[in-house]
Amino acid sequence: MRPGFFIQTGLIGHEREESLRLIGKLLPSTIVLVRKDFSDRKDLVELIHSIKRLYRIEKDAKDPYIAVDQEGGNVVRLAFLNYNPSNAFLGNLNNLRFTEYVGSRTGYDLNHLGIDWNLAPVLDLSSPYNQVILERSFSYDPLVVAAHGKAFIRGIQRYGVAATAKHFPGHGGVLGDSHLMLPKDERSRAAITSDMFPFKEAVQEGVASVMLSHVLYSAIDDSNPATLSPTIYNILRKDLNFKGLAITDSLNMKAVSKDFTTEEMGKRASRAGADILECVDIDRAIEMSQYLEMKDDHASAIRILNLLPVKGAHVEPPNEVLSAYALVGNTIKKAFVPLNPETRTAILYLDDTRESIVGDSFTNSREIIKRLKETGLKLDNFTSEDPASSYRDYEQMIVIGRNEHLKDRYVAIVAQLAGKRSVFISTGVPADLGLIPDGVGYISTFSTKVEAITGAVFRAFGYF
Repeated sequence: MRPGFFIQTGLIGHEREESLRLIGKLLPSTIVLVRKDFSDRKDLVELIHSIKRLYRIEKDAKDPYIAVDQEGGNVVRLAFLNYNPSNAFLGNLNNLRFTEYVGSRTGYDLNHLGIDWNLAPVLDLSSPYNQVILERSFSYDPLVVAAHGKAFIRGIQRYGVAATAKHFPGHGGVLGDSHLMLPKDERSRAAITSDMFPFKEAVQEGVASVMLSHVLYSAIDDSNPATLSPTIYNILRKDLNFKGLAITDSLNMKAVSKDFTTEEMGKRASRAGADILECVDIDRAIEMSQYLEMKDDHASAIRILNLLPVKGAHVEPPNEVLSAYALVGNTIKKAFVPLNPETRTAILYLDDTRESIVGDSFTNSREIIKRLKETGLKLDNFTSEDPASSYRDYEQMIVIGRNEHLKDRYVAIVAQLAGKRSVFISTGVPADLGLIPDGVGYISTFSTKVEAITGAVFRAFGYF
């Protein structure tokens, strides 16, 4: 079996010709796409067609699996779709039928585009201070996470798209961002085992794949992060009885790439029990493929070949349901006197200052303001880069941001809200609620979707 068969890698953005040349050299069994690889829906379809033509005609090889991270919320690669709101939104709503619908809608859309594998859902427990998880988690409660994770998995796999439970055995117990450094979970083994419950339930649900985390769990293996740990792969296989495909988180992330050479990562992960090593940096992936020493290459190959679930549904889930829920699903966390729609109001958008490269916020502020102005609301739009003097003289103010408890600027924000009729709209988890003084309204959308934010603004003016 060719070494690339056990690799998942990425492309080099819009450098299409060079990307295809390198893909042809490695021939990975799976390619993961991100937003920079294509410009729109048409370009994505053409890209997938080009990849499959390379494999079928030029290389006489089986089509690779095309994968994406289409989690919803702030981690979506296909922003042109009517993507689902965040897991935090779904967990807060706590309607399992809707979560299953979200999985179905995602599965239908991906299958229709020619995408085989979704690296979702996140089954980590939430923590208000874990910068890499936050609204990507359904809840802090493992029972809630398990129930919604299973519902999403059922929905997406119904359309023949492989789901991925991540990041095993649980990324929620640490504060560090594994994109930037190696977090260490120093809790007891019992606490870590408790975090595994949603993964155990996902395995019983028949999830096609499990992604291991770049976290070192000192009570289990004090030498290796989970992605490189034989002990943790053994727990997944024997204790959870997982028969599907095990994949590493991307091995170009600094959690491992800072401390291990490409050779060490390739050898350790493959020896430990990974079926597929993800490395989105294709040059590094080509080098890494030389060092693979699979624990059982035959078993891994069979799991790779049998990754995709049987497609059991063909009917398109109605797209309108997503917009309706995103519009009405926001929650008032602090009571307030509704803003006066006849008074000119400043809307301040706060950029996301976190260093993490987890994903992007796809909130289109111009589109939101345009829609709202069409209703007759008297709104002026500002961003974090505008000086405070620009909106100082407004009597009413709406601030839209997320997770301000992790940033230093909340003091200045609160000062701007003082003495005004004002509302803070949070698109993340409401962990920053305590920073907002009484008298200032707080609406949590748990979502960066346009519909959710426009609905929250309308709610700030007392329309529903």
